[in-house]
Amino acid sequence: MRRPSPRILRVAAAAIAALLVVAQPTASAWAQDPISGFFNMIFRGGQPAPRAQRIEIPDGNAQPRRPAEPRVVETPKSPDAQTVLVLGDIEAVGLANGLQMAFAEEPSLQVATKTKNTLALTRESDSDWFGQTEKWVADAKADFLVAMVGINDWQSISLGGGVKPLEPGGEDWNRVYGERLDRWIGALKATGKPFWWVGLPPTADADLGPTKRAAFAAFLSSLNDLARPRVEAAGGHFVDVWAAFTDEEGHYTQMGPDVDGQVKRLRMNDGILFTRAGRRKLAFFVEGGILRLKRGEAPIAEPETPQIQPKVEEDIVGAPPALPPPPWSVAGPVTPLDGPTPGAETGLAGGATAVAPIALPGGYPVAATPAARLLVEGMPLDPPAGRVDAMARRRP
Repeated sequence: MRRPSPRILRVAAAAIAALLVVAQPTASAWAQDPISGFFNMIFRGGQPAPRAQRIEIPDGNAQPRRPAEPRVVETPKSPDAQTVLVLGDIEAVGLANGLQMAFAEEPSLQVATKTKNTLALTRESDSDWFGQTEKWVADAKADFLVAMVGINDWQSISLGGGVKPLEPGGEDWNRVYGERLDRWIGALKATGKPFWWVGLPPTADADLGPTKRAAFAAFLSSLNDLARPRVEAAGGHFVDVWAAFTDEEGHYTQMGPDVDGQVKRLRMNDGILFTRAGRRKLAFFVEGGILRLKRGEAPIAEPETPQIQPKVEEDIVGAPPALPPPPWSVAGPVTPLDGPTPGAETGLAGGATAVAPIALPGGYPVAATPAARLLVEGMPLDPPAGRVDAMARRRP
């Protein structure tokens, strides 16, 4: 047998090496599917076939992501800008954000915060938290103070020492809670800065049933009643926002008009926190007072409810007062519409033998009245001046 020449052997070796290099990228594809991998190696030049794109099917139970709210863009503040310090719980955080939006374009006002989401006056440890109010005011160089607290206070108050905890709404609970209100309101007053206390709005806690929701709403309203007289007695401004977040019947509502009068969603799904529009509306009721005071204007006083003096017992059970004397001594003209025409036998004004016309107060004779001419004499009423038949009657 004739042996192949060295040249032919070199060409064959080069061809085999090239084939191995081309086939290398498809090794994995060939291992998965030898047949399609082989034809892919031949007809696609060793390039693997494109893999099918994976399609993600959204989960129907997954909650859609809420788009991020736009960040509050503030104009640069002047070096001598006055500071509004907001203190309180998680609702005070939303209030501070609303005030940042309100004063975003006001270079002479800036907002600082000192808040704690879980803050509650029912916990003794948190009630001591307010003892640092004067220090915080000094650190922030605050000129105006705004406080909001109470959403976390629907819980018992523990006095320790084996004493039974006080349940919300009871007389002893209100007394102890009022003492802690006095402590913090007194701390706000001691700073010498003007302060606003924002009342609690109604809520519809999603974790509570309908009965407990109604009880919770009544509880929050009672906290406003406890705070208002104390704030006003200390020289502060109590801001009542309850009606601003209710419907026409005074019930909690998630929707409502914003500061521009457009109906928008004001509360989050949890029934407690505020949306961007709700936070801006919450701050609306505070910003006006701050701006007026900053300009040196007197705050607008709330209209006082008129006090109605109750009647004495004698006025209630006594006889009714006497009627005033009649304006005339005889009855006016009475003309039956279905009876005979008044005449001499009746003696009424306008009759054939009427002695004298009966006069109304002021001396106006009955016979000269339009009603007497229509009903007694049978003459038509005079048409109003300017009407067509009035013009026609004037013609000769």
